[in-house]
This record gives sequence, C-alpha cells and structure tokens, in this order.
Amino acid sequence: FLCSRSRLCSARDLFATPTPQSFQVGINIIEAQKLVGVNINPFVVVKVGEEKRHTATQKSTNCPFYNEYFLFEFHEPRDILFHRLIEISVFHSKMPFLGTCIGTFKMDVMTVYNQPDHKFFQKWAVISDPMDTRAGVKGFVKCNISVTARGDIVGSLPTSSSSRDEDIDRNLLLPKRVPAERPWARVCVKLYRAEGLPSMSAGIMGGFSRIIGEKKVFINPYVQVSFCGQQGETSVETNTTEPEWNERISFIEMFPPLARKIKIQVLDDANVGDVAIATHYIDLQQISDPGRNGFNPTFGPAWVNLYGSPQNSALRDIHRDLNEGMGEGIFYRGRILIAVTVEIFSSPSEAEQPGEVTVEVEELHPLPENALGRKEEFLLFLAFFEATMMDSSLGSKPVSFEVSIGNYGKAEEVATKVWRKVEKGEVKEEKQPLLDPGSDDELDVEVLAPASPALNKSVTKSQRPEPMEYDRSYSCLPMTHEKPCVYVWSYWEDHTWRLFISNWIVKLAERLEQGLDDVEKLMRRPKAKAEERLGEVLEEFVAGCRQYSLSAERKAMAHPNNLDRCRMRYLMRNIILYAKQGLRVRRQLTRANIKEKVKETRRILAKLRFMAKEVQ
Repeated sequence: FLCSRSRLCSARDLFATPTPQSFQVGINIIEAQKLVGVNINPFVVVKVGEEKRHTATQKSTNCPFYNEYFLFEFHEPRDILFHRLIEISVFHSKMPFLGTCIGTFKMDVMTVYNQPDHKFFQKWAVISDPMDTRAGVKGFVKCNISVTARGDIVGSLPTSSSSRDEDIDRNLLLPKRVPAERPWARVCVKLYRAEGLPSMSAGIMGGFSRIIGEKKVFINPYVQVSFCGQQGETSVETNTTEPEWNERISFIEMFPPLARKIKIQVLDDANVGDVAIATHYIDLQQISDPGRNGFNPTFGPAWVNLYGSPQNSALRDIHRDLNEGMGEGIFYRGRILIAVTVEIFSSPSEAEQPGEVTVEVEELHPLPENALGRKEEFLLFLAFFEATMMDSSLGSKPVSFEVSIGNYGKAEEVATKVWRKVEKGEVKEEKQPLLDPGSDDELDVEVLAPASPALNKSVTKSQRPEPMEYDRSYSCLPMTHEKPCVYVWSYWEDHTWRLFISNWIVKLAERLEQGLDDVEKLMRRPKAKAEERLGEVLEEFVAGCRQYSLSAERKAMAHPNNLDRCRMRYLMRNIILYAKQGLRVRRQLTRANIKEKVKETRRILAKLRFMAKEVQ
C-alpha cells in the first residue's frame, strides 16, 4: 500500500525556502469605551510579533479618543507572518514609562487576512485581563486592522460612523460565527514520546566519535509548544533518539481562540545553543467542527511525522530553516506521539477555572503498550522506468537513487525501532536483521537496531549519465533494457483505513475538479452545450457521494481515537449535505446561469478539499 502525500513542484523549488514577501499590517486605534477603573490615564499598546507601538496618554478618562495609525512592515514568508500575533493592550499610566495593564486582546494575522478585503473596519476589540480571568470584560477598543501583501487589490473604505450610542455588542472585532461571549478554556497538549530522531552525528563531535570508533548519540531532545502568545516546554531527555517525556502542557485561553495553530517544535538542548530538530503545526480548524452538531478541538493520541532538512548537524546546514517550520520539510526526522484536548469552563465561578492565564507542565501516565495497535509489516516496492532531463553538471558523476520510508531504507545507519524474532532467553540488545527467519515458537519483541541493508534493496546501481539524443545539454540514465527496482521493508501501526477514507474524498474532489475544468473550456465555445456537461458532472458527483455514504461506515476502524469517531460523523454529515447542494445546483441549472452555478460548485469543491486533509 503506497500513498503519496507529496505536492507537485519544480526542480528549482524542491529544496527552496519559501519566498519572502512584502506585507503591511495597518492598525488604526480610534477610541476606547467603558474602561474599568477610577481616574485612569489610559494609553494603548499595539504589538505585532515582536514590534511594538503605543498611543499618546489621555488624562482622567474612561472613554479616551486617539485616532492614531500604526503601520508595521514585514518582508518574510507568508506562513511566518500569518502565525504572528496581534496584541492590543490598554494600560493605565501611573508615571512616565510605567503603567499597569487594564486588559488585552489577541488575534493572529491569519484571522485578519481571511476576512473580506483582508481587514476589520471599525470593530470593537473586547479587552480582558489575563491576570484575572474571573473579572469579565475590562473595556472595548475601537479600531481598524488590515493586512495587505504586495499586489493585493485594496478596496475602498466604508463611510466611517462614530456615535456614543453605537451598539458595541453588535459590532465586535470577531470573525463570523464566533460568539460575542467567549468562555475561558484549558488547551492541553500531551507529549508522550518520540522515535527515530536524527542523532546529529554529522557534526564535529560526530566525526570525532567515528574516528575513535565510538557510536554515540549527540542529542538531548525536548519539546517546546507555543499557542496564542504562550509557551511551555517539556523536560530534557539526555543522549537519546527515542525520548519519553509523558508530560502535559496546559494553556489558558478564551474559546474559540483567535489564533488557529499550535506550534510543536522538537529541539536539541545543545551546548552551543538550542537547535531545532523539526517543527510541526496543528491547525485547530482541522481538528474541530464549530457547527451546531460539531465538536471541540481534539487530536490523538496519534503519531505525527516530522520533516525538515537532510543534514543531521546545524553546522553548514543550508536547509536548517526547514527545521524551524519555514517551509515544507524535505527529509524525515522522526515522529512524535501527541494528543490535544480542550476543556471549556462554562462559567467564571467554576472552581476548576484558573484565576489567571498560566502555562502548566504536569506529568502524565504513559500510554499502554500497543495502545495505537501492533506494528505491521509493510513492503514498499518501486520501479524506475526513466531518468531524463538531468543537469549536465552531473554528467561526470555516477548517479544512484535511494528510496526510504521513514528511516527504513536509508543508506546511512539509522537507529530504528523494528520488529524481529528473538528466541527465549536471547539478549535483546544484540543487533539482528529486520527479518530473521526464525522458528514459529519464538517471541515477537521490539528492539532498537539499525535497518539492515542486507534485507532491503533501497539503492539503485550507480550509472553514469549519458547525453540525451535530441538535446545534448541535458543527460539521462541508460535504462533502455533494464529497469532498476528497489524494495524496502518497514514496520508501522496499520492506519491505512484513515488513508482509505481520505483518498476516497480526494478522488471525489479530483473528479469534480476535472469535470469543472471541462465545463469552463466548453463555456469558451459559443455553441458548446456546457450546461449539459455540468449536469453530467454534478450527477457523477452525487453518485460518488451516495457510494461513499453507503460504504464508508462499513469500513472497520482499528484503534480509533476521539477525533476519528468525530471525524467519521462529520464527514458523513457533510458529504450528504454537499450531495444535496449538488442536486439543487443541477435542478436550478440553465444556460443563462451557468457561470453562477460553476462558482457554486467550485465552493463545494473547496470544502471537499478541506475535508480530505487527514491530520492524523
């Protein structure tokens, strides 16, 4: 069973860090209302990421007027900017350069950019005190916020309206479908263990250890979790690529939070400074459903694969930004077992609700062995049919291909947890091949051993490139009569049923997209019957949805967690809903409204694409 999660990309951008772009974040602080306090001198501090500005101080007022504009300019990749936090805080100025915080409002840049025209116009930010979660609302700040990238079309601003009788509660700085009253909640990230982390053996110390014949792991891993401006860390495990933390990091934040992503970063506590091993983001929108019959964010326990740079050393690693989460990783760097839960406090008077926003780190009971299922044996087979259009600079060097899945199949020795047969009483630490043809009366045990190259053929035979027949500026490998084949044995928990469901929805989306592309081509021809083709496309889509609804529930789930069960109901409910929408579009379809109906179908397609993403 082979499932590709790779995206199509050119050779040029395969190893490239995302291109920096120019962005402007504009924040206009207009006024504040209903600030809590007596005889206060308020001023507003605006912070975007690490950059900070502040307004002038207004004397002895609970309703100050500012109308001050702040422009923050960034030149960085889009994903980095979108994870930055916008904070609007109100302070009472006791004396110059010293103030006490009345309250704060937080929202990430992505939330603003996802709004119509990438802005909020004359909305009221609700100010609350992070040091006193039971105190309620501390006031409101009226502001405009916009995020523009170079090339964005900036729409005209609506006519401003300012009135003391303005209904603040109906005009809050919140995205659509987010309730005006947001309770406090505890977001818990549970970190159990990791395996297959790189040993950092490619550095200076690693080279020295190879000279003296010592195989030592130079890595002290720990996990840093960041969410909504808060940060927590696990303890440090020393000299291991298979750390076990069994710790829970808890954050207190209003729910639903106005920051979409949890950042999970595995680091090495090195002597020369902490080095990022890999970074992973969990998008709360992908692990929750805010609808009426939806569910709160939940995840795992599940393994998360980590990807980053090919190097095992921070020295001279030109791709190390990938380990920091700047772009899509290109090399497997282990996996980590995590879970996410959310506990919502229904009222501020709840005894369990913390009195202030804090980050807590607590110990957890380890998960039972095989809680996610026993590891099964998988065979990856791959045949090469041709290798062409190779750069001529490679012409003088022998070329071979390496195929790996996880750490299995890598030519360099990598410590990998594998299943093998061990006789009773045998010492477990002894290194054995992946597949030991032992007798049936032996025991299955899990050991740490290098993936044996003798049982895997993961590297093709080296060949010298030859100039191509029609364009000698490029080279190719001579594979005319003999096609290289490779195979890799690997061992994983069997969660192919998740991919089965995800692939089914991906196929639905691909067929719908191909059909819509055909329709749009026909629309450019004057006498083509594009509406008939769209009717056929919608009919096929509805039939595919019906087949999914009849078959998906019968697919057995092995060791499902809470998100699996919630997601199954969510998918079933929405697939049926989109099928009904497709039927309605088909019934209303005419030659006159085909453009509008294609747009409606494209919106259904976008929802399908989002649903197809399997985060576990």
